[in-house]
Amino acid sequence: MKSVLILSWKAIGNVAPAVKELRARDLRPVLVSNLPDDPNAILCDEHVVFDWDREQLPALLARLDERALDLVGAVNMVEKLIGWHHAVTAHYGLPGGDAGRLAIASKTAVRDRMRALGLSDIKYAGEADAPETVDFFPAIVKPARVSGASYLVRRVDDLAELLAYRQQLADSGAGDIEMIVEEYLSGTEFSVDGPVVRGRFHPVLAVEKPDHNEVTHHDAGLEFHPPQSDHVREGVRVLCETVSTLCTDLGLDQLWLHFEGRSSADGRTELIEINPRPGGGQIPKAVQEISGIDAIEAVVSMSLGVYTPENLGPLREQPIIGWMDVEAYEVGTVDVASSEADLLALPGVINIKLLNGFQIKSLDIENFFFSFAVVADSVDQLRAHAATVLETLDYRVVPAE
Repeated sequence: MKSVLILSWKAIGNVAPAVKELRARDLRPVLVSNLPDDPNAILCDEHVVFDWDREQLPALLARLDERALDLVGAVNMVEKLIGWHHAVTAHYGLPGGDAGRLAIASKTAVRDRMRALGLSDIKYAGEADAPETVDFFPAIVKPARVSGASYLVRRVDDLAELLAYRQQLADSGAGDIEMIVEEYLSGTEFSVDGPVVRGRFHPVLAVEKPDHNEVTHHDAGLEFHPPQSDHVREGVRVLCETVSTLCTDLGLDQLWLHFEGRSSADGRTELIEINPRPGGGQIPKAVQEISGIDAIEAVVSMSLGVYTPENLGPLREQPIIGWMDVEAYEVGTVDVASSEADLLALPGVINIKLLNGFQIKSLDIENFFFSFAVVADSVDQLRAHAATVLETLDYRVVPAE
């Protein structure tokens, strides 16, 4: 029976929905992850344990070869593992082994390529550049490759703050994480999701983020499709064309992209980051609601090299759909009294994700335990629906003993 690898790190990577898609195609899911006790292992036919940070490619290939797998694909939705996915697929001649994908393996590589193509004039400094050479402030310091590390994003207003933050990273044991320093961009943040087919990016979801947290530089508050602000709508149009040009140059195909950008009222639009996987949270549900496309199903098809696009017309304006992620700010265990049925019955609610019993061990990272999506006829109505959900949600955090 033919097998497909699912790459995972720290139990992330949309493993469960990917397994569901593979089993529907009579394919064997084989998990490759760094956790010996990975909670997703029970979902798969086999589990290969591999330390992505300390082991080398020959060790992984040897473990795969000794299992005599009949491999037909490899699924990866983790940025950190882009290079590993490329190495494995190239070695076995699987879809995804094309060299163009390596150019989006790091934010620095993307910046380099876009500058070479004349697609961006943003100022930035990569890991190879001495911090003392940074002469653009305010600036944003962030990981160049690591997934799920938004808690490491930091704004610095001068060289002293930059050097102090680099020292803080080193002191905390994160000094070996590749970082990039970028010019801070004012304006409204947005994101776009969609497939790349034969070098052309096709947007299916565009998200305005008017409540973005400018202190932590994390997503916050209500996000919605389609964008309502004129400068964001224009920014989406411009950046989609820019990304499409990049995809054509790199020869990308059979790939899903989620990218984020910023657009200012004075007309400047720049890419913030680009990820070769669907956006998280409620974005897959929003994509399906807007376009009828199952993003995870599409990614699995792409991993097999058999994605046949449908319904890739212009961005749809209806319905107006919004969503919100809810975070807890105390160490302990989240105890939710509200039932899923009660929350789903509220006006406009079309989907929820509720993690009752969620463990909060540190406040230095994001601790989202609940998210919901709502539809409405206007953004004002979206906000009213969201307020009702938040008022209804009844939870507490039980302190750790």
